[in-house]
Amino acid sequence: MGTNYYLRIIPSKEKKKELHDAIEVNDYSLIDKLKVEMYNSVQLDDANNIVGGEIHLGKRSGGWKFLWNPNIFMIRNGHMEDHNGKRIYVPDPSIPKYTYPLTKKGIKEFIDREDVEVYDEYGEKQDKEEFWNMAINWTTWKDPKTGEVREAWDADSYDMEFPKESKFSCQNEYTDFLESLGYKLSFYKADFYSDGLRFSTSTEFS
Repeated sequence: MGTNYYLRIIPSKEKKKELHDAIEVNDYSLIDKLKVEMYNSVQLDDANNIVGGEIHLGKRSGGWKFLWNPNIFMIRNGHMEDHNGKRIYVPDPSIPKYTYPLTKKGIKEFIDREDVEVYDEYGEKQDKEEFWNMAINWTTWKDPKTGEVREAWDADSYDMEFPKESKFSCQNEYTDFLESLGYKLSFYKADFYSDGLRFSTSTEFS
């Protein structure tokens, strides 16, 4: 069990008016289109800056270090592809598109933007400073059997403690992509670290 966290970009006044006008005239197809643009899939402007939608930040799980979503757009055939499979043309596909720098400073600055809010998977709005402090300090857990405060797991430390459990390699096209960017993945390619933060090798979370 765990809790997922999301960042939502607040729609502009112009976008909100566009949705309001569509509701007023019962334009259901436009309402649906605008809802997706404003509150669901990631939206980019002509310069490929993120200007709308919802972004999965990561997951908190008991016993495990906080797991950030890297949210790096995959490059395929001259297109960027986000975690929803949306393809976006880019003039230089050799340069990967990062949603945010995989650093404490980069993610903090992204979260602190005035046009964003943080929510959990239950729709509860989070205080951004409290969320940030929780996420970067989610590094220990209390063993219910012994009461001992222990270092939280990552993929490699869990494997060392429970070596006999079945393990499956997480290697896929995305892990190959991450390694090509220079990230050193865990043994089973399940996670990696950047600037002391633990990141998943997948953008699909449950």
